[in-house]
Amino acid sequence: MAVFADELKRLRQAKQVSTAEAARAVGIPQSRYSELERGVRVAGEGQIERLEKYYEVDAGTLAALMQKQWDELMQAVAA
Repeated sequence: MAVFADELKRLRQAKQVSTAEAARAVGIPQSRYSELERGVRVAGEGQIERLEKYYEVDAGTLAALMQKQWDELMQAVAA
């Protein structure tokens, strides 16, 4: 389950913006933003901080979800 990716998509849809608009607002390419939503790319610390500010979520909220998503991926790879 891509918990970070799913939450990122939910937040974007709740804000009613496109991936291009969200990407522009946080200073990343639209293609990278789409990869984050699909769970095929790991967000860097700076990206996560900008996303948290843009979506007005508590600091550390998205970082914790990214860590959970990463942990789940590593468990799946190890299995």
